[in-house]
Amino acid sequence: MKQNDLYPNPYNLNSLKGRMAEQLIQDLFSRNNYNVFNYGLERLHPFLSRVLRNNRQTTSKDLRYMPDFVVQSGETGDLFYLEVKFRANGCFEFGEKYADYPYKNAWFVVVSPEKIQCMHYKRLKAGFSITPDTHYRLTSVRSFHIKKESVAEYEGYAKGFFTAFNRLKAGG
Repeated sequence: MKQNDLYPNPYNLNSLKGRMAEQLIQDLFSRNNYNVFNYGLERLHPFLSRVLRNNRQTTSKDLRYMPDFVVQSGETGDLFYLEVKFRANGCFEFGEKYADYPYKNAWFVVVSPEKIQCMHYKRLKAGFSITPDTHYRLTSVRSFHIKKESVAEYEGYAKGFFTAFNRLKAGG
């Protein structure tokens, strides 16, 4: 066995981190009385997702940008789009990639090893960003009914999971 075979493929590891972040957010919302529905193309149609990866047509782009989840509040019945992003450095901002993002009422939830933050599409589009120094907490969003204790619990899970991934990546 070659030395490189002992370490995980960085692409697969990044994919796992993204899926773990999605699972954490799905569970966090479920535990706070939300119905959580898979909505993203990667989960609903993984083969189609791969087929459309390099297709530049408008419909293809709209499909690839489908948010990860639709969540429904058990208290109010309100529906929200959630796009979950894992960022090891805790930073997220819109760039050219999101210039034509079709889901103008989506919330972006950024999971890092240190904390979970969120921001609405409109603020990101206006040039705001999420960094380790910002405090855009799920509990600060008036439309969400997420308990602070739950967020703290899931931030602990994130820290544990992603610290373990880093140890794996470092080979020890």
